[in-house]
Amino acid sequence: MHTAAAPLPESMEADWLALFDDVPTATRETLREVVMTHRESMAVAFYARMMVDVDARPFLTHEAVEKRLRFSMQRWLETLFSCATREQFAAAMAMQRHVGEVHARVELPVNIVARGARVLKGEIAHRLLDTGLDGAALVDAVLYADNLIDLAFEEMSSAYVASHERAARIDEAYRVFSYGQNMSLERERQRAALLDWENRFLQEMMAGAVGDELQTLGDSSFGLWLHHKASAIFEGSSELPAIREAIHTIDANLLPLCQVQLGSPDREETRRLAKAVQMELGQLKFLTGAMFERFVDLESGKDALTQLLNRRFLPAILSREAEISRSQAKPFAVLLVDVDHFKHINDRHGHDAGDRVLQQMAGLLLNTVRSGDFLFRYGGEEFLVLLVEVDDQHARRVAEKIRSRVEQENFLLANGQSLQITTSIGLAMHDGHPDYQRLVNRADDALYRAKHDGRNRVVVAER
Repeated sequence: MHTAAAPLPESMEADWLALFDDVPTATRETLREVVMTHRESMAVAFYARMMVDVDARPFLTHEAVEKRLRFSMQRWLETLFSCATREQFAAAMAMQRHVGEVHARVELPVNIVARGARVLKGEIAHRLLDTGLDGAALVDAVLYADNLIDLAFEEMSSAYVASHERAARIDEAYRVFSYGQNMSLERERQRAALLDWENRFLQEMMAGAVGDELQTLGDSSFGLWLHHKASAIFEGSSELPAIREAIHTIDANLLPLCQVQLGSPDREETRRLAKAVQMELGQLKFLTGAMFERFVDLESGKDALTQLLNRRFLPAILSREAEISRSQAKPFAVLLVDVDHFKHINDRHGHDAGDRVLQQMAGLLLNTVRSGDFLFRYGGEEFLVLLVEVDDQHARRVAEKIRSRVEQENFLLANGQSLQITTSIGLAMHDGHPDYQRLVNRADDALYRAKHDGRNRVVVAER
């Protein structure tokens, strides 16, 4: 998977351009040649230092370093120190964001990353001493290397913090789900809170006196709920920014005018302002209702169609299982199950038939796995099965059992007809890597091969 080179903050690009322009081309080229020549030994020194670090040791194994991480570090060095254009620098910073997001997923402490940066700076400075650069050029090269690494780690840290905060909010939403939060009840509670504020506002407008204070909507029960709870539960909702904008319009634009009007004999203007607030409230109520409708599956944490777990909580559950596996040596597996030729079912029999097939698939999966396993509607016609405490052979048996049962099942349609369908399954065993997304990607690659090789089969991902 390639990381898109998103636009950089102007300050970061300006810092790099200033750094780039201040160092002579010959000095930069010498530095690049040093990194390219010694990148392998630098990576070896880096991980040798990390492997004896008590804090870093839980995140590293000799096998991972030898097979993957050492080469990744070499690519990282090559990419960073080959930047000669804005586009190349943007691509290099996109790499830093990706690395920062991975570090957040595996919960790698930031101090370890900073320690690693110090190791790399020391390795590069040591190698530069043997280049024959004179005093001023040597200083330029060392400072350029230090500052370039600092820019990389600044971007990496920014992505780390943002990703970690998103994960924390989703994990909190999962805890809300786990504790049995009733979202239908919450929706009614917030409707009542909005109505209470509206009634209080209208009463104050009609009977208020000069000097009385109108309560802002942002300080109301609804406003506090929106700021402290809804922002976590409904993160990413398209309605949330519009709701905030509506509250701002009421509190910042309309209420100050209403405040001035309290006790005024001009009842027509009072009614006009009250009506303007009510119109904005009407839009706010509509948006809030739509937001709850969109995420009402949070009530049970389940997909509305299949009643399986919502994909939203997959990161929290996978992270927890990875931690259990690491600390208690309990292996687990992920299956990605895809209904073969599902588009053909929709095209030929209609989307209602497709929905019935997905519902029956969900029921079949529930009856095939254990109650301790997790089932997700992963998207479209794909399901994700998380098998806990299974070895490789057990996971293969379950995957084959699912494939066989689907092949033998009659899927009933509303018109009395039945369909015979098959599934393709990608299986990946957790290999100890702390980044859960890598596990899902391996299962997805195996699923792709299962479909490419003819469908109606189970393919196991390579470790």
